[in-house]
Amino acid sequence: MTRIILVEKRDGRCEKFDEKKAYNIFHRVGSNAHLNAKESKKLADDAMKDLKIFLKNKSIVKSTALFRQKIKILNKYNKEAAFLYEHHRDVN
Repeated sequence: MTRIILVEKRDGRCEKFDEKKAYNIFHRVGSNAHLNAKESKKLADDAMKDLKIFLKNKSIVKSTALFRQKIKILNKYNKEAAFLYEHHRDVN
């Protein structure tokens, strides 16, 4: 993404959306859901395509809406990964 999208945090401050961070989250949660490296990469690639569509016409998005959308996207591809992300926000 070349344009800047701001993520509004719960405390009201904003930060720039980090595409690499989002990709890494999808990849790590796939690994934690017992996907192999190739499957985790595919999950992250597919999820990022969907996330980019969600963000396409947005210049600002609330962090809670972004979180819910990531869960929705993960549910589409891997229910275990979605569950892990929703209930264990630190997926390192």
